[in-house]
Amino acid sequence: MLHSKDAVLRLRGSLPVLSVVICVFQPLLDVLSYWQIQFGVPNYLTLGIRIGMIGLMLLAALPFLRRKKLFAVLSLGILLYLVGHVFACLKVSAGYNWKEDLADQARLLMLPASVFCFIVYLQANEKVFSALKLGLMIDFLLILLIMILSVVTGTDPHTYAAKGIGIRGWFFWTSAQSAILSLLCPLVIVWTMERFSGKLAPLAAACLLSFGALFVFGTRLAFASLAAAGFCLTACLLFSERKRWPQALTVFLCAVLFLGLFPISPMNRNQTAIQENAQVKQDRIDAAVADAAAQNGLNISELSEQPDLRVLTAAYRYNLQGMIDRFGIERVAAVYHNSLDVLQICDDRVRKLKFCQLLMEESAEASPLSRLFGLEIGRTRVDETEVYVFETDEWEIQAEASDPENDFYGVYYLCGFVGLGLLLLFLCYFVCCGLKSLFRDPKRTLAPDMSAFLISFGIALVYAWSTVSVLRRNNASFYFAVILACVWFLSTRPSFNKRKKERSP
Repeated sequence: MLHSKDAVLRLRGSLPVLSVVICVFQPLLDVLSYWQIQFGVPNYLTLGIRIGMIGLMLLAALPFLRRKKLFAVLSLGILLYLVGHVFACLKVSAGYNWKEDLADQARLLMLPASVFCFIVYLQANEKVFSALKLGLMIDFLLILLIMILSVVTGTDPHTYAAKGIGIRGWFFWTSAQSAILSLLCPLVIVWTMERFSGKLAPLAAACLLSFGALFVFGTRLAFASLAAAGFCLTACLLFSERKRWPQALTVFLCAVLFLGLFPISPMNRNQTAIQENAQVKQDRIDAAVADAAAQNGLNISELSEQPDLRVLTAAYRYNLQGMIDRFGIERVAAVYHNSLDVLQICDDRVRKLKFCQLLMEESAEASPLSRLFGLEIGRTRVDETEVYVFETDEWEIQAEASDPENDFYGVYYLCGFVGLGLLLLFLCYFVCCGLKSLFRDPKRTLAPDMSAFLISFGIALVYAWSTVSVLRRNNASFYFAVILACVWFLSTRPSFNKRKKERSP
């Protein structure tokens, strides 16, 4: 029997190997997903593999559950939430696409499910902790190899494809891959530091590779993560143990090296291109406004005080036609406050948030349950609209998605206040774990192991606020799940409790 004593003992002993295998599968699944999309194959294959993997992880965790009633209560709570979400969607949409919508809900639920499994594994066998760190190191090396292969073969899609800037490798979601590299950076450096204790050459190599990967990737958050990881690790090393100053200096100098290369960085080149493109877009919008005003006998100088919807329609056509098709020019103009600023009109992040804002207002009028349990993911998409392609200065008829580029807003709009509240409670628990260990024993908490995971945790939260990459993208959420489980493990490890008891009278 699976739950016989001998079988459970064998399973307990194999948990570290299982954890490494699960980690190593992640970048391979990401590459498979990339080529799937390139060949026009729906990504349900990789999603199905990930869901199957979570199912196997849960099966492996069940024999070691210490609080089975709590697991049953949590499972029931998730089921009730899903029932509420489906009911809310049915109330406002007659053509509810349950397959697409529940697949999106499953992507979000994989994060807590993965954290739960890894915590159970860590409780059952402490060697899982070292195995997870090894698995993450292997993942980083695989990602580097894939990035190099994509460049060598001339198939790198680039971080910013239209501009040919940045090295992405065979990974589809740019923001999610940026998050993965950023989360791994401090963990790779500390793993190398511990594996080659006292040796500065391997540490310098790890810093150059991890910082270098972030540098060539080219996103703003990757560059900011480079600085955050470098400076925070330096400070933590010096605070935890002064004799680590050679290691701290090595990390610091490697970080300063790449930061000093900012003028020639892909990130700076992209930002320069964005500024230049913004001026071109503004000129095109101004020309469209002038033409519309002339055709309708309007004075341009008076438009700022008395906006005309015909003029706004001409300007908003450049990036907001999908919203206009869906909600009408009056509502779109109102939510944009009649702005003719290109930084508002052509900002996709702003467009997606405002689209969902209007969609939530419309849905809440039909059913208040929408604010509690969220919207159907398919309703954030306009299936056919006129889209302006800036690079070619042409118009194309295509679908336009408006899934928010902010994980927390995305959870609110697609899961409602109930889903967002549950997620915030979930994350707050791990924040409290980190703070508790910091107040209990700051020196031990800021030692390399814990500080690396806490830095990665902080970086993940920044990505979650700034992009749709950590909570709702399964490739990055897996790494976040490992980080959360390890933060829990390190904050509850016996060494902390022992020291607390020693200090008690």
